[in-house]
Amino acid sequence: MYITVHAAAGAAIGTFTANPLLAFAGGFISHLILDMIPHGDERIKKWKLFRTVTMRITAAAALDFAGVIAVLLFLVNNADVALMPGILAGMAGGVAPDALWGFHELTGTPLLNWYRAWHSKGHDVITKKKITMMQGFMVQIPLLILLLWFAVSR
Repeated sequence: MYITVHAAAGAAIGTFTANPLLAFAGGFISHLILDMIPHGDERIKKWKLFRTVTMRITAAAALDFAGVIAVLLFLVNNADVALMPGILAGMAGGVAPDALWGFHELTGTPLLNWYRAWHSKGHDVITKKKITMMQGFMVQIPLLILLLWFAVSR
């Protein structure tokens, strides 16, 4: 899933608790569950628009970061302010697994080799079949809308 969807899932989960640690944990766990669903962004490293894998990952992360900022602005303007600590912590937890993965991809640090392998395996729990990016959008956009609606309706 794109980080934008993971952040929205974490935000929705964060509306259920005033405890930021629980919200963070819920966001983190939701990330791992959502990554089991085929989601069409696995081929980002093969984008022809950018020359290197690092440039491709950086471009995708920048686009996703803009999406997360848009989600955050939407929630700040529409969600109950009393729920904001849980929302923010849930968003952070939802983003954390890919932040760790991205840190490993960009630095190659051997300290996170185990995490990268474990996180990558999670994508193939339901099926090893990959879907296209367009099919992924057809999964992720409605899910994003549903999660945002849920986060602001509480």
